Amino acid sequence: MNKPTQLIFPFQINQKASFNTFFCTPDNLNLMTRLADIVFSKNVHELIIHGEQGSGKSFLMQAICNELSSIGKRFAFIPMNKAINMGVEIFQNLASLDTVCIDDLQLMLSNEDWEKALFNLINECQQSNCSLILSFGSTQPLEENTQLPDLLSRIKRMEFMTMLAVKGDHLYQALDFVSQQLDIKLEKAELEFLLKHQTREFSLLVDNLISLDTQAATLKRKITIPLIKETLNL
Repeated sequence: MNKPTQLIFPFQINQKASFNTFFCTPDNLNLMTRLADIVFSKNVHELIIHGEQGSGKSFLMQAICNELSSIGKRFAFIPMNKAINMGVEIFQNLASLDTVCIDDLQLMLSNEDWEKALFNLINECQQSNCSLILSFGSTQPLEENTQLPDLLSRIKRMEFMTMLAVKGDHLYQALDFVSQQLDIKLEKAELEFLLKHQTREFSLLVDNLISLDTQAATLKRKITIPLIKETLNL
Protein backbone atom coordinates (compact mmCIF):
# COMPACT_ATOMS: atom_id res chain seq x y z
CA MET A 1 0.00 0.00 0.00
CA ASN A 2 1.43 3.40 -1.02
CA LYS A 3 1.90 6.03 1.64
CA PRO A 4 0.03 9.31 1.10
CA THR A 5 2.10 12.19 -0.22
CA GLN A 6 0.51 14.52 2.34
CA LEU A 7 -0.97 13.96 5.78
CA ILE A 8 -4.62 15.01 5.95
CA PHE A 9 -4.96 18.60 7.19
CA PRO A 10 -7.75 21.14 6.68
CA PHE A 11 -5.41 23.45 4.75
CA GLN A 12 -5.90 24.02 1.07
CA ILE A 13 -2.93 24.40 -1.25
CA ASN A 14 -3.21 26.54 -4.35
CA GLN A 15 -2.84 23.91 -7.06
CA LYS A 16 -1.67 26.54 -9.54
CA ALA A 17 1.31 27.46 -7.37
CA SER A 18 4.54 26.12 -8.87
CA PHE A 19 8.07 27.24 -9.63
CA ASN A 20 6.89 27.96 -13.18
CA THR A 21 4.05 30.23 -12.05
CA PHE A 22 6.20 32.12 -9.55
CA PHE A 23 7.49 35.42 -10.93
CA CYS A 24 11.18 35.50 -10.13
CA THR A 25 12.92 38.87 -10.16
CA PRO A 26 16.70 38.95 -10.62
CA ASP A 27 16.96 39.63 -6.87
CA ASN A 28 15.38 36.24 -6.08
CA LEU A 29 17.17 34.13 -8.67
CA ASN A 30 19.65 32.64 -6.19
CA LEU A 31 16.79 31.72 -3.85
CA MET A 32 14.85 29.94 -6.59
CA THR A 33 17.93 28.08 -7.76
CA ARG A 34 18.59 26.93 -4.21
CA LEU A 35 14.98 25.84 -3.69
CA ALA A 36 15.04 23.77 -6.87
CA ASP A 37 18.21 22.09 -5.61
CA ILE A 38 16.54 21.33 -2.27
CA VAL A 39 13.26 20.02 -3.68
CA PHE A 40 14.89 17.65 -6.14
CA SER A 41 17.73 16.61 -3.84
CA LYS A 42 17.89 13.32 -1.99
CA ASN A 43 19.68 15.02 0.89
CA VAL A 44 18.05 16.44 4.02
CA HIS A 45 17.83 20.21 4.36
CA GLU A 46 16.85 22.78 6.98
CA LEU A 47 15.97 26.16 5.50
CA ILE A 48 14.37 29.42 6.64
CA ILE A 49 12.99 31.79 3.98
CA HIS A 50 12.75 35.34 5.29
CA GLY A 51 10.76 38.07 3.56
CA GLU A 52 8.53 41.02 4.29
CA GLN A 53 4.75 40.80 4.30
CA GLY A 54 3.36 40.57 0.80
CA SER A 55 6.58 39.33 -0.76
CA GLY A 56 4.94 36.07 -1.88
CA LYS A 57 6.34 33.67 0.73
CA SER A 58 3.06 31.81 1.18
CA PHE A 59 2.66 31.29 -2.56
CA LEU A 60 6.24 30.09 -2.77
CA MET A 61 5.77 27.67 0.14
CA GLN A 62 2.75 26.19 -1.63
CA ALA A 63 4.73 26.01 -4.87
CA ILE A 64 7.39 24.02 -3.02
CA CYS A 65 4.73 21.57 -1.82
CA ASN A 66 3.28 21.11 -5.31
CA GLU A 67 6.76 20.49 -6.70
CA LEU A 68 7.35 17.90 -3.97
CA SER A 69 4.04 16.24 -4.79
CA SER A 70 4.92 16.10 -8.50
CA ILE A 71 7.92 13.87 -7.76
CA GLY A 72 6.11 11.70 -5.22
CA LYS A 73 7.66 13.08 -2.04
CA ARG A 74 5.59 12.95 1.15
CA PHE A 75 5.08 16.38 2.67
CA ALA A 76 3.02 18.55 5.00
CA PHE A 77 2.07 22.20 4.51
CA ILE A 78 1.26 24.02 7.76
CA PRO A 79 0.15 27.68 7.44
CA MET A 80 0.48 28.98 10.99
CA ASN A 81 -2.08 31.75 10.50
CA LYS A 82 -4.63 28.91 10.43
CA ALA A 83 -2.89 26.26 12.52
CA ILE A 84 -2.12 28.47 15.51
CA ASN A 85 -5.59 27.91 16.97
CA MET A 86 -5.56 24.15 16.45
CA GLY A 87 -3.06 23.16 19.15
CA VAL A 88 0.50 21.88 19.08
CA GLU A 89 -0.70 18.31 18.50
CA ILE A 90 -0.79 19.13 14.80
CA PHE A 91 2.99 18.60 14.74
CA GLN A 92 2.67 14.96 15.77
CA ASN A 93 4.03 12.44 13.26
CA LEU A 94 5.18 15.14 10.82
CA ALA A 95 8.77 13.94 10.99
CA SER A 96 7.74 10.67 9.33
CA LEU A 97 7.40 12.57 6.04
CA ASP A 98 10.05 13.59 3.52
CA THR A 99 9.54 17.35 3.96
CA VAL A 100 7.64 19.65 6.31
CA CYS A 101 6.84 23.21 5.18
CA ILE A 102 5.68 25.65 7.86
CA ASP A 103 4.53 29.10 6.78
CA ASP A 104 4.81 32.13 9.12
CA LEU A 105 7.20 30.84 11.76
CA GLN A 106 6.94 34.17 13.62
CA LEU A 107 3.38 33.37 14.77
CA MET A 108 4.72 30.57 16.98
CA LEU A 109 7.40 32.62 18.69
CA SER A 110 6.89 34.11 22.18
CA ASN A 111 4.44 31.26 22.85
CA GLU A 112 5.99 28.68 25.17
CA ASP A 113 3.91 25.72 24.01
CA TRP A 114 4.48 26.37 20.32
CA GLU A 115 8.18 27.05 20.79
CA LYS A 116 8.61 23.73 22.61
CA ALA A 117 6.61 21.96 19.90
CA LEU A 118 8.78 23.47 17.16
CA PHE A 119 11.97 22.61 19.05
CA ASN A 120 10.82 19.00 19.36
CA LEU A 121 9.82 18.89 15.68
CA ILE A 122 13.25 20.12 14.59
CA ASN A 123 14.90 17.39 16.66
CA GLU A 124 12.52 14.73 15.32
CA CYS A 125 13.13 15.81 11.73
CA GLN A 126 16.87 15.58 12.25
CA GLN A 127 16.55 12.09 13.69
CA SER A 128 14.27 10.82 10.91
CA ASN A 129 15.97 12.55 7.96
CA CYS A 130 13.01 14.78 7.22
CA SER A 131 13.68 18.13 5.52
CA LEU A 132 12.24 21.23 7.19
CA ILE A 133 11.44 24.46 5.35
CA LEU A 134 10.17 27.44 7.36
CA SER A 135 9.10 30.92 6.28
CA PHE A 136 9.63 33.90 8.56
CA GLY A 137 7.84 37.20 7.98
CA SER A 138 8.61 39.37 10.98
CA THR A 139 10.62 42.57 10.64
CA GLN A 140 12.06 41.95 14.10
CA PRO A 141 15.15 39.75 14.59
CA LEU A 142 14.57 36.18 15.74
CA GLU A 143 16.43 36.96 18.96
CA GLU A 144 13.77 39.48 19.98
CA ASN A 145 10.91 37.04 19.45
CA THR A 146 12.22 33.70 20.68
CA GLN A 147 11.90 32.87 24.39
CA LEU A 148 13.40 29.37 24.37
CA PRO A 149 17.22 29.57 24.10
CA ASP A 150 17.52 26.00 22.82
CA LEU A 151 15.06 26.75 20.02
CA LEU A 152 16.93 29.88 19.01
CA SER A 153 20.15 27.88 18.91
CA ARG A 154 18.54 25.27 16.65
CA ILE A 155 17.07 27.89 14.31
CA LYS A 156 20.39 29.71 13.98
CA ARG A 157 21.98 26.54 12.65
CA MET A 158 19.53 26.41 9.74
CA GLU A 159 20.29 27.78 6.31
CA PHE A 160 18.83 31.29 5.98
CA MET A 161 17.78 32.93 2.72
CA THR A 162 16.04 36.23 2.03
CA MET A 163 13.15 36.71 -0.39
CA LEU A 164 12.75 40.23 -1.74
CA ALA A 165 9.32 41.63 -2.60
CA VAL A 166 8.31 42.50 -6.15
CA LYS A 167 8.28 46.28 -6.36
CA GLY A 168 8.46 49.24 -8.70
CA ASP A 169 8.89 48.55 -12.40
CA HIS A 170 8.72 44.79 -11.82
CA LEU A 171 5.08 44.95 -10.63
CA TYR A 172 3.60 45.34 -14.11
CA GLN A 173 5.76 42.54 -15.49
CA ALA A 174 4.93 40.32 -12.52
CA LEU A 175 1.17 40.78 -12.72
CA ASP A 176 1.19 40.30 -16.49
CA PHE A 177 3.26 37.12 -16.02
CA VAL A 178 0.90 35.72 -13.38
CA SER A 179 -2.22 36.47 -15.45
CA GLN A 180 -0.70 34.58 -18.39
CA GLN A 181 0.38 31.64 -16.25
CA LEU A 182 -3.09 31.38 -14.69
CA ASP A 183 -4.76 31.85 -18.09
CA ILE A 184 -6.53 35.00 -16.95
CA LYS A 185 -7.48 37.29 -19.83
CA LEU A 186 -6.40 40.79 -18.86
CA GLU A 187 -5.82 43.65 -21.28
CA LYS A 188 -3.15 46.29 -20.80
CA ALA A 189 -5.66 49.01 -19.80
CA GLU A 190 -7.20 46.83 -17.08
CA LEU A 191 -3.79 45.81 -15.80
CA GLU A 192 -2.65 49.42 -15.56
CA PHE A 193 -5.91 50.36 -13.83
CA LEU A 194 -5.35 47.69 -11.19
CA LEU A 195 -1.83 48.91 -10.50
CA LYS A 196 -2.95 52.53 -10.32
CA HIS A 197 -5.97 52.06 -8.06
CA GLN A 198 -5.02 49.11 -5.88
CA THR A 199 -2.39 48.27 -3.30
CA ARG A 200 1.17 47.92 -4.60
CA GLU A 201 1.62 44.79 -2.48
CA PHE A 202 2.16 42.02 -4.99
CA SER A 203 0.53 39.15 -3.11
CA LEU A 204 -2.67 41.17 -2.63
CA LEU A 205 -2.64 42.17 -6.29
CA VAL A 206 -2.53 38.49 -7.23
CA ASP A 207 -5.39 37.71 -4.80
CA ASN A 208 -7.45 40.46 -6.40
CA LEU A 209 -6.62 39.15 -9.86
CA ILE A 210 -7.87 35.69 -8.93
CA SER A 211 -11.04 37.18 -7.39
CA LEU A 212 -11.68 39.10 -10.61
CA ASP A 213 -11.22 35.97 -12.70
CA THR A 214 -13.65 34.04 -10.49
CA GLN A 215 -16.24 36.84 -10.64
CA ALA A 216 -15.88 37.19 -14.40
CA ALA A 217 -16.41 33.44 -14.86
CA THR A 218 -19.46 33.48 -12.57
CA LEU A 219 -21.04 36.42 -14.43
CA LYS A 220 -19.81 35.18 -17.82
CA ARG A 221 -18.19 38.54 -18.47
CA LYS A 222 -14.75 39.71 -19.51
CA ILE A 223 -12.53 41.45 -17.00
CA THR A 224 -13.14 45.11 -17.75
CA ILE A 225 -12.60 48.30 -15.78
CA PRO A 226 -16.31 48.45 -14.78
CA LEU A 227 -16.09 44.85 -13.51
CA ILE A 228 -12.92 45.69 -11.59
CA LYS A 229 -14.69 48.64 -9.95
CA GLU A 230 -17.72 46.50 -9.05
CA THR A 231 -15.76 43.55 -7.70
CA LEU A 232 -13.16 45.50 -5.72
CA ASN A 233 -15.53 48.30 -4.62
CA LEU A 234 -13.50 51.06 -6.26
